[in-house]
Amino acid sequence: MFKYIRRKFGEANFTHTDSFNNAEKAADPQAIGEFVEVKINDIKIDFIKVNKEKDGRVEDTSAKVQGSPSSETQKVSGDKST
Repeated sequence: MFKYIRRKFGEANFTHTDSFNNAEKAADPQAIGEFVEVKINDIKIDFIKVNKEKDGRVEDTSAKVQGSPSSETQKVSGDKST
């Protein structure tokens, strides 16, 4: 089974807002404040890439596909075939 993965490459213009208790912490670019919001102002998509990837699921799980010969297949109780 295959999956198709789409990746979009581009640029974004955004505003990230944090809240601080005082001006000194807010002025420090390394300081981490309390998150308030992120506002996306503009998105520009440069290109899109699509890849085909195997997802690891088996398409057909019959005994024949698994390599089990029919002589090894057990008879199910209640089966009326001879």
